[in-house]
Amino acid sequence: MRISGKQSFRGRAQDVPKHQARLRPGSRERILAVPAGRGSRTMALAALLLLGGTAPAFSGVQVVRAAGPAQLSFTFPNTSGATESVTLDGFRLNGQPVTAANRLQVRQIAPGVTEATARAPAAGEWEFAVADASAYYGFGERFDRLNHAHTIIRNCSRNTPGDKGMDTYKPVPFFMSVRGYGLWVDTFSEAVFDLNVTDSTRIQVSVYADKLRFVLIEGPRFPAILERFTALAGRLRLPPYWAFAPWKGRDYHRNQQEVYEDIDRYRELGLPASIILIDSPWATNYNTYEFNPKQFDNAREMIARLHDEGYKLVLWHTSWINQKNNPPREQGFADKLPVTTAENFAEAEKNGYFLHRPDGSTYIAAWWKGTGSLIDFTNAAAKKWWQAQVGKAIAMGADGFKDDDAEGNFVGGVKFASGADPRLVRNRYAVDYNHAVAEILTERKGKDWVLFQRSGTVGSHVLPVFWSGDNDASFSTENGLPTVVTAGLNAGLSGISMWVSDLGGYNKRERYDGDGVLFVRWTQYSALSPGMEVISQMNLGPWDYGDEALRIFRRYSVLHMSLFPYRYAAAQETGRTGMPMMRALALMHQDDATAREASTEYYFGPDLLVAPVLGPVTQRAVYLPEGSWVDYWTGRLLQGKQTIVADAPLDRLPLYVRAGAILPKIPEDVMTLVPQSEFRDRKVQSLDDRRVYEIYPGGTSGGITDFEGRTVTRGPGANRLVLSGQAARVTLRWRFDAPAGVTVNGAKLAVVKAADGSGSASFGHEGTSEVGWE
Repeated sequence: MRISGKQSFRGRAQDVPKHQARLRPGSRERILAVPAGRGSRTMALAALLLLGGTAPAFSGVQVVRAAGPAQLSFTFPNTSGATESVTLDGFRLNGQPVTAANRLQVRQIAPGVTEATARAPAAGEWEFAVADASAYYGFGERFDRLNHAHTIIRNCSRNTPGDKGMDTYKPVPFFMSVRGYGLWVDTFSEAVFDLNVTDSTRIQVSVYADKLRFVLIEGPRFPAILERFTALAGRLRLPPYWAFAPWKGRDYHRNQQEVYEDIDRYRELGLPASIILIDSPWATNYNTYEFNPKQFDNAREMIARLHDEGYKLVLWHTSWINQKNNPPREQGFADKLPVTTAENFAEAEKNGYFLHRPDGSTYIAAWWKGTGSLIDFTNAAAKKWWQAQVGKAIAMGADGFKDDDAEGNFVGGVKFASGADPRLVRNRYAVDYNHAVAEILTERKGKDWVLFQRSGTVGSHVLPVFWSGDNDASFSTENGLPTVVTAGLNAGLSGISMWVSDLGGYNKRERYDGDGVLFVRWTQYSALSPGMEVISQMNLGPWDYGDEALRIFRRYSVLHMSLFPYRYAAAQETGRTGMPMMRALALMHQDDATAREASTEYYFGPDLLVAPVLGPVTQRAVYLPEGSWVDYWTGRLLQGKQTIVADAPLDRLPLYVRAGAILPKIPEDVMTLVPQSEFRDRKVQSLDDRRVYEIYPGGTSGGITDFEGRTVTRGPGANRLVLSGQAARVTLRWRFDAPAGVTVNGAKLAVVKAADGSGSASFGHEGTSEVGWE
């Protein structure tokens, strides 16, 4: 990742042997041979600079020198254990073939990972081709499909409020081929990937760069490719626990009383939540970071009350500062927001903190809140000044920020203080913006903060959390709920794990018959995703869709919160290996064609299979992948590798648990994940030392390590488990199969039976607890 230079790699770049071809015109000479078997199933890559002919046989990494067009042959094992190879050729710079004068440099930078680079005297348009015609997954958050074969992908961050098509807020120039390899083009520019469109047998890549760099990654399994990619590009930094609880936002809060309504109604209705999001506007102007006294009577008092009730505060902002505002479209703001220049605009312009035009004048442009300018984050003084502005809101009590905007389409003909060519950093602006906010939050709050980012790419994907932008409150396959599911799975296939959507759909300007059904189905999907965040243009709350919708919303919000240990452990796995929390079936079963086509269902963590209902229907087809599965609601045991028709009445999401799984949970009365020591209201139940482990039928071995490092191991024997680690008040819950008797370390426990046939037993755990049942 070039944003942080050599330090982006694990280990120092200077510690990795640098192998490159030094070429003499007309020569054909082997200059490097690395023994086969270096590393685990080492990828073999030969850089062949040939004038006709084919490469000699080789093992390991070889570089053969010759005059003529550059050509690479990439050999790797496939999922069947056989050897495959693809050829990379057609290397051109500004239309001219890349030869000895512009040679490729090849080096292995990790087991199974090889980079190729080429430099030019000046930035230009590089092109190359890959001889492949298969299926391709990745490329960042994409709303239209999972398999991108026969499409042309542009690596471009773009704000598209309506139908997204192939646009995205979060492009990632990385893909995985079903044949068993990955390719990452290391760039922030608008690289283009022509995936078997112009030529049905080839991928054609073009990228504007001063230095071409791409990385070939051996798998052959997708999880291994993703692990190696994220080891280079970076992995998730986990947010605090409270970021995993439900969020409540509005398009705008007109006054302090509406903030209090959100605070109080969630608690009164038994709806768990830990975050209140105050979106735009909230400041005296865009973006002054001073609370607007015409909107909030006493902002300091409001924030204190919010914190006292076990919430954290997230505030909207952008990197624009306005010279002139559009008349506010928000109801009730005509006399609360000026149309004049923001109070801090003049200081920033005087000191040169904004982007500039090539002629040296301040870059002034229109955006959806008015006319203003963007902070130049390549100017160290500008960044420091802007972070001090953001710091004013942190000092008032902000616990995080919603980083809106920053797609490169807002950046036109500009001049950066760094002198960078705008075409080279098309998508980098969002990365710099997100990191600037993360830095000031870290400085002021340590690790106790969260971001909510709309745009980004490789570099900011390590920061939590992203959201899906502006989606329609509909079942539309153009920009509604189905596209959100697709986008989240694509994000996961590209190294972005903590990704959420606006529950119910942000784009909503009117009520209609049946919108409560959509709200319920989106609720169910969000509950089995990394996060639940309620917001819409109409400022509707869960209580605005009727009693039945509210009841279902409460049920799934409680389920989402109770699964916190399971979800957090899945996020920890992302931090270790890059494995996303939401896992497309294609990621886990790339050799199963039916699984790859089941693009509207997914694994949530390792043991849950989720099939969202994506229309106003009460049944849907579900493909059960290999293995045995337990219906979460009925306990019915089902065998995998078959498609079933699942009943889905309005209150039920088709949900399946891997047979024999142990699901870690917390009690269903927990309403906030903010530590009890940080708020006053003792009636609000916070996370404590109670832990629940649900044991599902169908297995007698295996186990888990939970988010606190505690291990729960099945066996020895069918009716035994061993719990080891941190002390806790433990409840074991046998789903659909109540035991007749239970002992812990030889002592008998009472078994409580539930209506669904489940049984539970509770005990105090310290050190090691051996549990038996019959």
